[in-house]
Amino acid sequence: MQERKERLIKEAYFNPVTNLPNKKNIKFVFDEQIDRTLRHNQSFLILAIKMNNYHQLKNQSTELVNEFMYEASNIIIKSTRNEDLVAHIYDDIFIILFNEYLEEDNSHIVIERLQKGFSENPVDIDASYDVSMGLTKYPNDGTDSETLIEKAIAKAESKQF
Repeated sequence: MQERKERLIKEAYFNPVTNLPNKKNIKFVFDEQIDRTLRHNQSFLILAIKMNNYHQLKNQSTELVNEFMYEASNIIIKSTRNEDLVAHIYDDIFIILFNEYLEEDNSHIVIERLQKGFSENPVDIDASYDVSMGLTKYPNDGTDSETLIEKAIAKAESKQF
């Protein structure tokens, strides 16, 4: 019974391919981050990472795209700091919720690490990454998680950088 309950919780709050928090899970963290940020008069950043060739790879093979996304999650985790949260919120989109103490100028260090990581092909995958990213800032770009996420995704889809 306990095992089944744990499995259901995992399925509800984590992506089955990457085991990263999903959109439902990250909304709780967003709300806490917004509360902390308001108390300390700070801001924070959200980075959306869109895997532009996800659907093309999925059409080739589900196994290939799952391995591709798992490796992408590893690149993202290795490129971020321990205090930042990485989530896999849609099939082809990851979100990084940066801790409120990351200054906007320093976010480019993480972005450069991500770009470098994605420019190197994974060892066992016969596919390269086609990635775009979009950055939003609380409260400038929105004051709730949904708005911030959607604006970051829109920027990534427009291939801002």
